[in-house]
Amino acid sequence: MDIFIDANAVLDTAKRVSEIPAKIALSQRRALGTLRRRWPVIARRDIQTEYALSAQRIRAGISVRTTREGVELIGVARGVGLMNFSARRVTEGLTYSARRGTRGLRRSGFKTRYRGTPIAYERTPISGDKRVPRTPIRRLYGPSLAQMLRKGDRPERMGQAGLDVITAEIDRLLLRSLRR
Repeated sequence: MDIFIDANAVLDTAKRVSEIPAKIALSQRRALGTLRRRWPVIARRDIQTEYALSAQRIRAGISVRTTREGVELIGVARGVGLMNFSARRVTEGLTYSARRGTRGLRRSGFKTRYRGTPIAYERTPISGDKRVPRTPIRRLYGPSLAQMLRKGDRPERMGQAGLDVITAEIDRLLLRSLRR
């Protein structure tokens, strides 16, 4: 009776087992890349549920960067111009809608164009509400994207959403690579 042992199958299995750590590391790097791509979209959608701001303006003020500790979602700290919150001139002053469903009023507000771009301003009265010639003016801003990202429980929701993206992506990549 002849017994044959196929050592190629054992070597192939050992080789596949030794490749698993490299596949895990590659899956983690790719999952972080997916998170960098998807996280701003998740944050934009979450911000738009509360604030009346266009997707283009939110995208311009949100970025993702990789640090030594991990991945960070960053919002620009400079205030968003009030004109981005659909400011309109009315007889009482200037109305705007920073939060969805509500409109605010600036009694001494007005809008004008600077190099073709509409900008909202406010007269700062020197003495009381009486308008004086050559009254100083200041530009009007709404909340910044950094403030929008910090508001309420949004940081926890964004962290959980990021964790969900990474977990799902690593699972998907590992299952795909281990099937091969």
